[in-house]
Amino acid sequence: MRRRGGLRQWFKDLELARKLIVINIALIVLPLGITGVVAFSSFSDKLEAQVGRYQLQALKQVTLNIDTYMNELNRLSLMPYQYQEILEYLGSDRKEGEPLALEEIEQLNNFVSKVFLNGRVDIMGVSLYGERGASYVVLPESQYITTYKLDDNTEWLEQAKGRFGKPTFITTHEVKSTSGSVYKVFSIARELRNFDSGKTLGYIVIDIDPTAVRNILSQVSLGSKESLYIADRAGDLVIRKERTEVYPELALKDTRGEGVAHKNIGGQSLLVAHINSEVTEWTTVGVVPVTELTKDSVVVRNFILLIGTLCISLAVLLTVVIAFRITMPLRKLRSLMRKVEHGELKVSFPVKSGDEVGQLGNAFNLMVSQLNELGYLLYETEIREKDAQIAALQSKINPHFLYNTLGSISMYAEVEGNREIVTMANNLSRLLRYSLSGRKEIVTLKDEIGHVKGYMTIQKMRYQDRISFELEAGDQVLDCQVIPLMIQPLVENAINHGLDKGVGIGAIRLTCQEIDERLIITVADDGIGMPIQELEQLRMRLTQKELGETTGNGLLNVHRRIRLHYGEPYGLTFESMPYQGMKVTVTMPAKHPYRDRKEVPTDASHSDR
Repeated sequence: MRRRGGLRQWFKDLELARKLIVINIALIVLPLGITGVVAFSSFSDKLEAQVGRYQLQALKQVTLNIDTYMNELNRLSLMPYQYQEILEYLGSDRKEGEPLALEEIEQLNNFVSKVFLNGRVDIMGVSLYGERGASYVVLPESQYITTYKLDDNTEWLEQAKGRFGKPTFITTHEVKSTSGSVYKVFSIARELRNFDSGKTLGYIVIDIDPTAVRNILSQVSLGSKESLYIADRAGDLVIRKERTEVYPELALKDTRGEGVAHKNIGGQSLLVAHINSEVTEWTTVGVVPVTELTKDSVVVRNFILLIGTLCISLAVLLTVVIAFRITMPLRKLRSLMRKVEHGELKVSFPVKSGDEVGQLGNAFNLMVSQLNELGYLLYETEIREKDAQIAALQSKINPHFLYNTLGSISMYAEVEGNREIVTMANNLSRLLRYSLSGRKEIVTLKDEIGHVKGYMTIQKMRYQDRISFELEAGDQVLDCQVIPLMIQPLVENAINHGLDKGVGIGAIRLTCQEIDERLIITVADDGIGMPIQELEQLRMRLTQKELGETTGNGLLNVHRRIRLHYGEPYGLTFESMPYQGMKVTVTMPAKHPYRDRKEVPTDASHSDR
């Protein structure tokens, strides 16, 4: 289990290219290997079956030729029935050593001569044996002999007696001539009977040179390491082809019919074919080592291995090339990501396709662009924060001195009875206190509206009756959290660029409402408006990172602060037409952290003209 888990983890930790190589090699080698093994095994089996059929067919032809030869010998063994004097001689009583009459010698010599003449030149001897002691034996290179006496224990005699006149084929044995020479022969013996009484008269035995049968066997070739021989019913050797081996271990005793089988003898696998002769009842056996049969299949196997090795090598090479080509963009992307990890953001992935890698490259480029933009925004924010801190320090040189001075002006005006100066001084003091005291990042909408109302009080005193200010804010939005000094620059922009350049009475309307969990703050005026071209330029400046211009920076500053604090979807939008006023809309999320505490003021909606 540990080894299996380690192998699985090893595969998981491999690079993608190497994973593809391993998988493709497995998908190539395993099917090709299995196919090759199955194909070679099937080819070998079919080859062995085909060779077995050829081997059996060859043995059938050999056996047929041998049977034809044996049938000729069989006909020769029937010749005594054509000569009545021979049958009478065999049936006569003979004492041991009794000489033959001249007439008998002539009749017997005449018969034997006809057997040799009507037979084949490979007949080496003819023997006649009577049941009552008569005999006439002609051996190779010998004169006739009449003194042989049958031994009842002779094996072929026992076989011949049990066959009721059918021929008996005697396996190869040795005969010795009168000169002392020894010859190897096989024989055919037949029991001779009287046609009238059916009694046994005697036997005829014809000895044949086995070279004739051996020549028939030599006409067949089963292979360079073949073994071809004939065995009798007991499994003993009768005749074999020259220079071939005999396998007595095959146990072919009393084999009938024909067949092909595998045998394993001495660690050697053999293909054995055998067929039984109906004439001689001998079995012709053909043995070929399986290695001899499969030498052609070994050539085919080696050829398959060579071609398979070449194909697999080529496939592996192509797999390696393709795998590294496919994963090359990923390695490039990994290298770029490492550069990003080290802070190098000026990188870009070359997208050359629309597949998953191309989509991943596009996402990487977008991510790097956003990181780069975010880094710039953070840098800009830090710069602006430092500038704001410097400005605050400059404006806070002595805030108490400013507050005390404004308090002194208010008291002197109160003594002199000038209420306008008192009101203006008090509102200016509150504006300065709201702007300069504390560094709150978040205030409530109520505080912001209070700051705007104080600012508009001073402006209305400045412009007297030329400005009308209207505020509409429901109680449910007054506790919303907002960024400080967010609305006042919008109102100031409406006065400076919308109403101050116009004639007559101008109106400013401030509306605060919550729609779909968003706080919508609208500052609208009925001033001179803005041409379409200037409006588009202003909108374009909202997307730029630098302020650039000397005018409109207050609006852009508010927009940037909202974007930095709340994100991309929020900020300012502008609507304007020439001489039809301008409307600036602030969109931000509506957050009510104090609603559950019931600290929302109840009087904030009014109209002030």
